[in-house]
Order: sequence, then C-alpha cells, then structure tokens
Amino acid sequence: MRKRRYITGFDGLRAIAVIGVIAFHLLPTHIVGGWLGVPLFFVLSGYLITDLLIQEYDRHDKIAPWQFYARRLKRLYPALVVLLLITVTIIFLFDRQLIYNLRYVVLTNLLYVYNFWAIGHGESYFQQFGGASPFTHLWSLSIEGQFYLIWPFVLWGILKLRLKRQYVALGLLGLSVISAVLMAVLYDPSNINRSYYGADTRLFAILLGSALAFIWPATHLNPAVHPEVKRGLDIVGGVALAITVIGFLWLNGQSPATYYGLMYLMTAIMAILIAVVAHPSSWLSQGLDNPVMSYLGTRSYSIYLYQLPVFIFYEKFMPNYRPTFWHLFLEVIIVLAVSELSYRFVETTFRRQDYFKRQIAHLSESRNRFFIVLAAASAVIVLIGYGLLLPQAGQARPETALEKKLRQNQAAVEKRNALAKKNSDTSAAKKGQSTHLSPEQQALVKNYGLQPAQYLAFQAMPFQAFGDSVMLDAAPYLQEVNPHMVVDAAVGRQPYQTPKIMAQAAAAQPLADNLLIGLGTNGTIKKQDLDQIMAIAGKKRQVYWMNNFVQSRPWQDSNNQLLQTAQKTYKNLHVVDWYAVAKQHGDWFADDGVHQGPLGDRQYVRLLVETVGRVSGVK
Repeated sequence: MRKRRYITGFDGLRAIAVIGVIAFHLLPTHIVGGWLGVPLFFVLSGYLITDLLIQEYDRHDKIAPWQFYARRLKRLYPALVVLLLITVTIIFLFDRQLIYNLRYVVLTNLLYVYNFWAIGHGESYFQQFGGASPFTHLWSLSIEGQFYLIWPFVLWGILKLRLKRQYVALGLLGLSVISAVLMAVLYDPSNINRSYYGADTRLFAILLGSALAFIWPATHLNPAVHPEVKRGLDIVGGVALAITVIGFLWLNGQSPATYYGLMYLMTAIMAILIAVVAHPSSWLSQGLDNPVMSYLGTRSYSIYLYQLPVFIFYEKFMPNYRPTFWHLFLEVIIVLAVSELSYRFVETTFRRQDYFKRQIAHLSESRNRFFIVLAAASAVIVLIGYGLLLPQAGQARPETALEKKLRQNQAAVEKRNALAKKNSDTSAAKKGQSTHLSPEQQALVKNYGLQPAQYLAFQAMPFQAFGDSVMLDAAPYLQEVNPHMVVDAAVGRQPYQTPKIMAQAAAAQPLADNLLIGLGTNGTIKKQDLDQIMAIAGKKRQVYWMNNFVQSRPWQDSNNQLLQTAQKTYKNLHVVDWYAVAKQHGDWFADDGVHQGPLGDRQYVRLLVETVGRVSGVK
C-alpha cells in the first residue's frame, strides 16, 4: 500500500469553488454560474472521502464509521456552531424580522437536514427580496452531512462483496445518471427548490466523485509517466478548467436547460478536472499549488460559511447601499478577515484537540454499544428531521404586510381582468373618448396628480400589461385609472419567462394596441428576451417599458441601459423612467426599498400616464 499523499492542487480547486460562490453572490448578473462552485465541492468530497475510506478498507479489511464520524464532526461542526451562534446573536440584536422559524433553521442545520426544510418552506436560493436569509447557503452542508452519515456503511458493504472496482465505478456512474434524470423529472420552473435542494437530485455530483475514486485512486497514480501522457493530461485539464470557468460565467441557475442536463454535464467536466489535478505529474496541479490559492483553499470552509451572512448584514445595515466597487471590495475584506479568525481560532484549535480520540477509545470497548448508540442517534435525527422538514397546518410563516398586499392584489386583479375582458367589446375605448370629467373622475385626477386631458386619453386606451411583483404591487391602481387594462403580473417572474407568457396570451386573443412591460426586478433582462418581447408585440403596438429601481441588485443599471439602447432600435418602444423619479423618494417604498407603498403606487401610475400622454402628444 502506497503512503497517503496530500494533493495540494485540491486547495486550488477549493479556492476556485469558493471564489465562484462569492462572485455569484456579489455579481449575479456577471458570474451567473458561480453557484457551480457548490457541485465542485461535492465532487471533491465524493472523491476524497471515498478514496480515504477505500484506503482504510485496504489496510484493515474494514471501515470504522464511528471514527469517520468523529473526524468529520471535529473538522466541520465547531465552525458551523460558532457561525450559527454569531448569526443568531446579530439577528436577535439587530434584525428581528428574521427571528421567525429561527429555531427550526438552527436545528435543521445542526442535524444536517436543512435542505429538506428549505424545500418544505419555500426558501429559494435564487430569489430573495427583503429579509433574505443568511442561512440559505448552508443547504449544501446538509447534503454532505447526509452523505457522510450513510456512505461509510454503503461503501463497506460494497467492498465486502469483492466486486471488480471498475464494475463498482460503472454502477456509481449509472446511479449518478438516475439522480440527474430525477432532477429533470422533478424540475418545476415555477419553483425549482425541489430540484435544487433535494439530496436525491443533487447526489449525482457526489457519486461522480465517488466513481472517480474507484477509477483513479490517488495512491495508485504514478508521477513518472511518459511525456506524451503528461502532455495529454495537461491538455485535458486545461480544457476542463476553461469549460469550468465558462460555466461559472454563463450557466444560469434558473434556466430550464440547467436542470435538463447541463448541470450534470458541467459536473462531469469538473470531475475530469479533479482527476487531472489529482495526478502528481500534471502541470495544472502544480499551477494551482501557489500561495494565494493554497491560502484560500485551506480556509475555503470558513469563507463559505461566513460569506453570505456578511453580505446580507452588510447590505442591510449600510445606508444607501449600492454594489459599487468599494462596497464589494470591503465586503470581501470583511469575509476574509472573519474567515481567518474562524480558521485560526475555531477550525485549527478543535482539529488539534484529542478529546474526540479519547471518546472514541472509550466507546470502541464495546461493538454493541457502538451500534446501539449509532442506531439511536440516526433514529433521532430522522424522526426530528422529518418532524421539522414537513410544513404542518398552522405553522406557515406569517405573511408580511407586503406579501399580504401582493396576495390581495393578485385576487383583485383577476376579478378586474375578467370584467375588463367581458366588457372589451363595449368599452369606452370602443365608444370614443369623453371630454368631460365626472365628479368621481375629478377626485381620481386630484388624488393621482394627473392632467385631465392626459387622464381622459389614458383611461380610454386599450392596454395590456405583463410584469413582476413591482407591477403587481401597483396593479389595482393601474386598473383604477384604466378599467380596460388587463394585467398579467406575478411574484418572482423573470424576464426570460415573459416571451412565452406573452405568446400564449397572443394565441388566445390578439394583444391590446398598447402594452405595458414591467420586468427586471428579479434578474437580468437579456437582449434576446427583449427582442422576443418586441417581436411578439409587433411594430404597430406601442410598448411602454417601466425601467428598474432595485438599488440593492447589481442588474439594475445594466437593465436600464439596455432599455435606453433598445429605444433607438425599436421606434415603438418607450421607456418609462421609474428609476429617475423613484431614486429621489425613499418614502414611496416599503421596507425592502423595492416595492411601493400606496404613495409610490400612485406615483408609478402618474408617471405612466404622463409618459403615454407625452408620446401621444396629449398635454
């Protein structure tokens, strides 16, 4: 048996993974695939853990699960517990809106079942506005914890069968494909949590790493290889690294294609990258073994733990936060500083203690005692876990004022839409425009601060609107001023989803002559999506597009710039400059600074009416 070796290049891969995650959280419109750092961690864990356990079995003809659990807990648990204590303290002292469900979040993380709880309670990794959870990223630790709990026994059983190891690798690869297929089958574009957080749907990354450990055991890799082999390794590794970087930049975690195979493909490529770095003769392994990457890699666990809480609390407590270079730089510095403290005083300190070793020696006196304790602990984890995971009647999170408003607006809009469609053939738009204001209209004009002529023109126009929660927030006000307007707006709607929604609406009934679009609150507006929307609208319809005021999101400026540029291409596209007006009036908004209060809703409508009047030549 060859001596176990430390693969220094793996620290470089850990650094790449955690840099990707940090970049995604800070710059989600530029590093859209940075979340791929998590599957890279998964493949690394699958490979290293399986390789170490195989070595243990080859030396002793057995695997000692209890010792394995102790090593993992000693390595991972102290830093997690300290993170939870610090974060909970900050929440209690400064951000009490996050207190609800806090005990369940903490317990499920301590039991490594938080990913299941997140599925049951709708905590999306990609869509969070106001009250974003500083614990969301911990779902991946739960999946690894579940793997650590089960895998030693499963692997021990597999090795006891004395099967050819290449057959075992093929079996694991087959299971990884099944896991990927399950991800595709369970994918729901309206709620990706089941596919994204599920242990069964994310298992393929760990299984790919485990299969690699059977095919490519670290202790059997010969550094003295033919130069052609070395050159081939370097080429394959370089290509795999390049594709990985491209994936970090390009692969959208909310795109259907990601769940229909692209995530699996990228993970398989990362497994190839790991295989090359594991080989002692590869240039790539040597290149990743440098002081900067080694520093980040050795501290990657603490960096991963603290990065999201630091970002969330910094952005919440920093007045008038915007993702400028200096803010982002300072956030990264804080993460590195806190992570260094965690690494030195928590991770390293506990790793050097022999407390666990003494306890193991005591427990191992009786094999029966070991199995009884393990079985009892597993049962408790499963029972408590399932009790916490599944939402129970009466335990749903209380609605915030904004959530209640949006829910009520959705119901009101559906009723107004039905009435507008029913009366479309006999609407005022068909009968002609009135030139006199009724007493009710006079009150409405005064309440909204409208010009009478612009109001009369606007309220008679056939209008159809498509948007996200910001539009839904203002929808009753829009329909009060224009009773003929049909509004299709939804919480969490992404720009890329809208062309399909508009095409379906157009297939059912011709679109109105005037369209209002309000998208970009939740993500980047891509040019191809804008082009599709304008193609569906056609050249004869007037399209009014409300731009974005989401200062805490890095895609705000790029979205607004895209719309300004698009006006030059599409003569029937008119940008309603909500950003220019809204940025001067913080009192128009709810606590999240994105959705309007009643005053903001009226100003949203007033700006639209004024813009339509200006385009129409009505003063």
